[in-house]
Amino acid sequence: MTLALKQIAPAPGAPVSVPIPEWFRWATVQEPASRFVNANDSRLHYLSWNMQDTSKPVLLFVHGFRAHARWWGFIAPFFTETHRVIAMDLSGMGDSAWRDCYSTETIADDITGLIETLGLDQVTIVAHSYGGLCSFRAASRRPELFRHMIVIDTFVIFEDIALPTDPAPITGRTYPDYVAARKRYRLLPEQPPAADYVMDYVAHHSMRAADGGFRWKFDGRLQAQDTHLCDGEAMLSAVTAPVDYVCGERSALVSREHAERVVANLREARGPIAVPDGQHHLMLDQPLTVISTLRALLASRRK
Repeated sequence: MTLALKQIAPAPGAPVSVPIPEWFRWATVQEPASRFVNANDSRLHYLSWNMQDTSKPVLLFVHGFRAHARWWGFIAPFFTETHRVIAMDLSGMGDSAWRDCYSTETIADDITGLIETLGLDQVTIVAHSYGGLCSFRAASRRPELFRHMIVIDTFVIFEDIALPTDPAPITGRTYPDYVAARKRYRLLPEQPPAADYVMDYVAHHSMRAADGGFRWKFDGRLQAQDTHLCDGEAMLSAVTAPVDYVCGERSALVSREHAERVVANLREARGPIAVPDGQHHLMLDQPLTVISTLRALLASRRK
């Protein structure tokens, strides 16, 4: 079941802290095609805004942990003039199928599997957080598929440092209605809330109708790290595509020192490019800055 737009609107008479700006309205009415593909022994879901523009280079957006492709739904439409734009749901998240077990290696194979099944190559990838980690691993294993990478606030696991906290598996819960579920929607890691219209949009697309109520789409068994994969230096050094590394100046996950270490271990990288006052979930709290930063980085690589 698809939620009606009226279900994410404020109740009549409710105060609205920030009016919905025109740029956001425009972006979210550029409705993408919703498609599925069988790849990497799974059913993967992706969104495409202009798949018919085959003369344009491919720009693939990859979301973070327990997120989904629509986290890019108000960002991606701004790039259709120059690119063929796709956003994917990783296994166990969004509308992609769940698995019996998960690993960053498996998720990395989701990314390369989607690229190959769609007949693409030399893809430019924009990936956030956990999606960036899996994209790094994908590019280290299949470098020929990647032209350019923009990685946003991704924590890389090294031998001497692991993820500060690995979110515990959660038991799926059915909420009686949308309002009850929306009240429970949280960012991980937590940060000051983004504008209501942004949070309503991503929360809206994080739910599915089930058992007479609403549940989160992601598989609660997902874990954010593999304890045996602490090979950050080796993984990064195997990435041959040029990388632009962007981070939030106030990120709760990635420190400036960690960002510098990631960049130092890559063969060809620029950054870290710190977004002033930016948190970890940059596309939520700094969407226009993210759009302008991506535009500048993409344009500079076309020269």
